Amino acid sequence: MDSIRAITEKLLLGGRVKADDGTVLYTPDGRGFYRALWVRDFAYSLQSAGELIPGEDMKKAIDFVIRGARPCDGWIPDRVEPDGTARYTAGDETFPASPNLDTGPYLVLCADVYLKRLPLDQARQQFLAWRNAMERSLSCLPVNEDHLIANFAQPPHSGYGFVDCIRKTGLVAMETLLYWDALGVMACWMEECALDAAAIHAIRSSIEKAFPAAFLDCQGLILASTGDCRQIDVWANCYAVAIGFPVPKGPIADWLIANYDGIVEAGQIRHLPKGEAWQRTFVPVAPGEYQNGACWATAIHWFCDAIGWKDPALAARTVRDAICYFEKYGVFECVNGSYRKLDTFVASAVNTYAAAKKWLV
Repeated sequence: MDSIRAITEKLLLGGRVKADDGTVLYTPDGRGFYRALWVRDFAYSLQSAGELIPGEDMKKAIDFVIRGARPCDGWIPDRVEPDGTARYTAGDETFPASPNLDTGPYLVLCADVYLKRLPLDQARQQFLAWRNAMERSLSCLPVNEDHLIANFAQPPHSGYGFVDCIRKTGLVAMETLLYWDALGVMACWMEECALDAAAIHAIRSSIEKAFPAAFLDCQGLILASTGDCRQIDVWANCYAVAIGFPVPKGPIADWLIANYDGIVEAGQIRHLPKGEAWQRTFVPVAPGEYQNGACWATAIHWFCDAIGWKDPALAARTVRDAICYFEKYGVFECVNGSYRKLDTFVASAVNTYAAAKKWLV
């Protein structure tokens, strides 16, 4: 436990860069090479290791992101650069996708961590100050009549940012789960401020009712989409259990445990079962590499939640294996045998730290 905390603290500190206005930006790698604030990576740092980040840094960074919201509709950027330039789409200007679908929910999840640190009266005031930006960030997302996230744009949106190279179309599962999760946060804070959250609860209920028919296969496992890439999404299955989304968790746990050796390498988790590649991508990604078959520690805490209620020893082993790998080889974005990409990757460390706090006790 001491080891993963020390690794996490080192990478968080090493990845800090100053924006032009003095805001501390927590970047995705522990060297500050990626000189921008990625919203989802920052959310993971706050959710998993928030006690290691000063509250003032949190607030200023959230304000920095909100200032980058797209004026026409409130769409939250994928990342914001030190000079305040907002980038809404993965990759560079030539990346052939519409803006990412996950950034609005991640803004809300970031805000929730900070608000929970404040005395309640201050938290209420801050929520009300941010409320409009958060509501716009969710209301601009494309949904169908059941409020499932719908990716029918041309070109399609990049979805969840850790598979932003993958061309999922139709209704999309992981993005819907993130939306449902963020809506729950909004409802809680609205009720805390004596505001009516009935409309939000109705949307969440609609999602819960429509989700199984859209995304569950005959085994009870979650498929990534209803269009391109209608494949078992390992991370979405884990995340659904971790956030308490109402799908049966028994079939998910049984399948993950039965297929453990084909999903997990050194405590790090594939997006798909071993041997599978995504059906379509926005840009070429070789099978077995990056988002198309490599293993990521980013999902370890969800994975452990998904199996740990049934096999806590296996969850603990998974965390220990990841920490041992970090100590021996380094903390990478993703790995697959001798393939390793981007050392000092912060999300790998913080989310393993979160899993260690829960399962190595």
